[in-house]
Amino acid sequence: MRTKQAAPWIGRALVSYYLATPLFAVADFVMGAPVRLSGVEDPAMRAAYYVGLMLLGVAARARPAWAPLSGMVESSVNLFLLLVGILLPIWSLPDAWAAGQDPAVGLDATGMINAMISGSVLVFSFRVNQGRLMRNLTRHG
Repeated sequence: MRTKQAAPWIGRALVSYYLATPLFAVADFVMGAPVRLSGVEDPAMRAAYYVGLMLLGVAARARPAWAPLSGMVESSVNLFLLLVGILLPIWSLPDAWAAGQDPAVGLDATGMINAMISGSVLVFSFRVNQGRLMRNLTRHG
């Protein structure tokens, strides 16, 4: 089975996106705009995630063959966290109403914008890296 070859700029753009993680961390911690990681409230968890992303970016830059797999793993984890951050407030509505409490606030307008940006980049990254990984597997397997 033959897959379409991704344009070279796509791979460079994704590696650059991962290497730009310190800028996203500054936007998050200094400006209060968690553009790269929505839905995770604990600052220590966000900081650890940013460090992990930076290491993935360095690994993808140093070993381009690792980029497809690391991109798919990171995209999957981030998309999972994003979906949990959106769904937990929805899932907790019946319990809050049964207890006579105010329901938890879901994502605010800024969070929704962040979720759309992050989700779009993650889906794009996943799809591009899925094709790259399949090419590597069919070439070596």
